[in-house]
Amino acid sequence: MPEPDGKFYHTWEQAISILRSDPLHQTLVYDAYLTADLTGNCRRFAESREFAEVIRLIEVYRPGSRDVLDVPAGNGIATFAFAKLGLNVVGVEPDPSSSVGRGAIATVLNSEGLKARIVDAFGEKLPFEENSFDVVYVRQGLHHAQDLKAMLSEYARVLRPGGLLLACREHVVDDYGPSLQAFLDSQVDHQLYGGENAFTLADYREALSSAGLTILAQFGPYDSMINLHPNTEESLLDKVRDSRPGRLLGLILPRSVVNRIGMWYLRRSNRPGRLYSFVAVAP
Repeated sequence: MPEPDGKFYHTWEQAISILRSDPLHQTLVYDAYLTADLTGNCRRFAESREFAEVIRLIEVYRPGSRDVLDVPAGNGIATFAFAKLGLNVVGVEPDPSSSVGRGAIATVLNSEGLKARIVDAFGEKLPFEENSFDVVYVRQGLHHAQDLKAMLSEYARVLRPGGLLLACREHVVDDYGPSLQAFLDSQVDHQLYGGENAFTLADYREALSSAGLTILAQFGPYDSMINLHPNTEESLLDKVRDSRPGRLLGLILPRSVVNRIGMWYLRRSNRPGRLYSFVAVAP
């Protein structure tokens, strides 16, 4: 929790170190690819259904892409995965940390003999020329923006004509009062370092359009493998059937009907911080 004066006194690196050492949060840390096994995190992400879906979307909407910007690159899971596929990837990460930042990226790349350029910068001000990339990949990054419109304008600027923006797993709230506060209160890491945030769906969409990007697809919380992680379609349906309403409905309805009802309900949930992903193209 914040200190009595309302301030947060842990860095992101310190917050993750605390969570790694707490037995209560081992699953959270593992699912977030933030364990101390840096190379293991990257290998798991590269082999995940989530990343497979990212590659599928790139092949559908921007086939033949070679130059990829990964921003923010964090501890390197996506930079590693793109580099392992032989793509020319640049990872942008302002945190120098050897545990969760640029130092971690260098470690995992070296562990596999992979090459990628690692740059110290923020999304709102990128040190690249216009028309530099085929794809800008953002995983859980837009909701950290200090200036969402400025950040998306930068992403649009560095994309080549027809280039693809994939903004994945962005937290959505209904308002900047009770809904945002409920989301922040639910985030264990936020209680330690205070860096979480979320925007409304309307504000994400308006900022994308303001940057000159055309939204090609929008995926809600349960519409894509990208947003499902750490669940899978199978595990989510298991949870639906094992819930109390699911068990009661299962007494009178076929399993397939229970599955459809459960997913219908989940897709209409307005849980604060629910995940959305966006596919957009530069003019």
